Amino acid sequence: LYRTKSRTHFSLFATTASTRQRTLAGALILLSLVLLPFPTTALSNFLLGARRFTAKGISSHITQRQGIPSARFSMASLHTRGGDGSDEGLTDIGGGGKGGKGESVEEGVVSWRERITGSIARSRKVRGGNYVQIATVDEEGKPRCRTVVFRGFIDNVSGTAAAGGEALKMITDARSEKVGQARLQPACEMVWWFGKSSEQYRISGDLMFVGPDGVGSGDEERERQLQIARKSQWGSLSDPAREQFYWSNPGLPHSGEGDPPPPGGRDSDGKVLPVPDTFLLVLLWPKEVKYLRLTDNFAQVDVVGGEAMRVNP
Repeated sequence: LYRTKSRTHFSLFATTASTRQRTLAGALILLSLVLLPFPTTALSNFLLGARRFTAKGISSHITQRQGIPSARFSMASLHTRGGDGSDEGLTDIGGGGKGGKGESVEEGVVSWRERITGSIARSRKVRGGNYVQIATVDEEGKPRCRTVVFRGFIDNVSGTAAAGGEALKMITDARSEKVGQARLQPACEMVWWFGKSSEQYRISGDLMFVGPDGVGSGDEERERQLQIARKSQWGSLSDPAREQFYWSNPGLPHSGEGDPPPPGGRDSDGKVLPVPDTFLLVLLWPKEVKYLRLTDNFAQVDVVGGEAMRVNP
């Protein structure tokens, strides 16, 4: 409860508030009743800030102006916690998260690279926010899709891609199906959904695999830089992730036989083992990016190295 010059506000707190919050809320209401005849701006701002601190969940604001009551409800905070720790909005898919209605959104066309930087930053604390889907086609032309982990960007490496281009980094096992598929047909598409901001990026381009023999470009400087990037990525992996590259061949029937992998991909002294031949750095060099934001149905298409334009969603 707080008062300004023109209106008196009553706040109803959700039952999801903690005992401490409800106690504080009650104390503030009593304080408000005592100080109600003194509607100063500073007092109003203080009580407004306290109300925001104590309110959780659904807030109902009943306003009395010139004797005519009106009500408004905020549903943005109503959500449940998913089993993986992510937020599952109970509102429609376009109504939750940052950039929703009532908040400022980018109306103009900006480059996909600039835009996705903001999307990544907003989802940095979302578990699984860096999981993306990569689709390829097999030798029969059938689509094959899987989830991989996005591991950052790499700048253009000595003319590997169009001027000013950047690649998205991932990793894979040299024995996996997607390697053979992409070597026959390197064209692929990545889908990256940001649930926190209701944004989707469809990034199409070519896949490149950096193994122990490089990429066979014949450019020594390019090969050197790519090997540095590959070794750096290997060293930054978690122990469980490194260990996977010493497992038996993926996709074959499980026998339970064979030597156990070195724990954490480390030697007996605890040092990280050299990069195995099975470890590949995967680079996706984008050619076109299609962007969609469901909060306001904004859509854009970027041709990498060319122009970007707004399109109908």
